[in-house]
Amino acid sequence: MMQPRPPRQLGLGASTTPGRAVRLGGLGVVLALCAANALGGEQGVNADRARVNYMLNCQGCHLPDGGGVADIPRMKGFVGNFLKVPGGREFVVRVPGSANAALDDAALAELLNWMLLEISASELPENFAPYTAEEVGRYRAQPLSDVNAVRTELVQKIAHLPLQ
Repeated sequence: MMQPRPPRQLGLGASTTPGRAVRLGGLGVVLALCAANALGGEQGVNADRARVNYMLNCQGCHLPDGGGVADIPRMKGFVGNFLKVPGGREFVVRVPGSANAALDDAALAELLNWMLLEISASELPENFAPYTAEEVGRYRAQPLSDVNAVRTELVQKIAHLPLQ
């Protein structure tokens, strides 16, 4: 007789058992996770693969928890805010670390969706839609030439958002 697999930890206090729903604290995050799982057709988001890709491509500068180091910006508890302002969604893909990552568009979309949900879920807009491979390919084809100027402009827009 086949033994059931144990629940799998997804971060943010969430876990899932095959065939069961993911349970989190906020409805928006649950919907975002459901949408993220729909990415990639039947394969969905592979949290383990996304975590490894984060380790290999991001954590050297942004640290394991997204905290940032020296002049590398902190992503933890903030990066989801970019998706609330015009140009911010594109920015997350177009920054050099994303645009130049040695990942195909589908793997980068998976990594970004995992990262947003893992380190900045409470900052995501209520209507968060996961990145798709097609969208990532379109944005990363136009890398940023002046990251600091674009980031400064977006952070100013974020600062003027109404408190939630």
